[in-house]
Amino acid sequence: MMTERARLPRGTRPRSLLAALVATGTLVLGACAGDGDNEGKSPPTPAPADAASDAATGPASSPGTPGPADTPPAKSAPPAKSTAPPADRTAPPTSAPARRPPATPRCTADHLALSLGRVDAGAGNRYAPLVLTNTGTVTCALRGYPGVSLLDASGERVGHPAKRSGGMLPPVKLAPGKHAYAVLHTVAPGLTDKPCWPRAQRVHVYPPGSKAALRAPATSFEVCGDTFDVTAVAPGKGP
Repeated sequence: MMTERARLPRGTRPRSLLAALVATGTLVLGACAGDGDNEGKSPPTPAPADAASDAATGPASSPGTPGPADTPPAKSAPPAKSTAPPADRTAPPTSAPARRPPATPRCTADHLALSLGRVDAGAGNRYAPLVLTNTGTVTCALRGYPGVSLLDASGERVGHPAKRSGGMLPPVKLAPGKHAYAVLHTVAPGLTDKPCWPRAQRVHVYPPGSKAALRAPATSFEVCGDTFDVTAVAPGKGP
């Protein structure tokens, strides 16, 4: 028994076939056009492995933390205020240096008097104080050794000038009428084999630091043994 084909209305089948053919042609043309657009273009180059690795292993910023470019510059701290009190521009008044008292003037021959004291003997030696007295109206000072010579009656020098004996002594301040002395020394007759000098009549004295001389009688003082010396001046009229 034969099955009958369903009959379509007239004109329906050919139209369906035509529509299918048109759709198929459109798809084929679209595919060809797509292939044409990709011709001549290089395939995308893959990123280097190192760059990919660096990008993968780079430090990840935590959420909310600004990166180096986003970090604002640090603000410098304000200068510290000085707590020191302001310097006083007004210098304190300086006290005037203490004035030294004026130096005591040196005693000169025109304000001194000369005398020879009593001769003392002891242990083969002879000593006589040579006394200088301030006859002026102001205090003066003496320091050092006087220059001493002996003179005969005619004014000629006897023997040699006295030699200096002993050390230097401190200055002696002489108020008006006060005294200073130096000691003349020689030895007793016969103590040495040297003879005594001719006896002198006067003693001729230059006070320490003076160029003018004083004279006084000296008949009691005899030099023997060629020994004649004098000490530096000391305060008083004798030892």
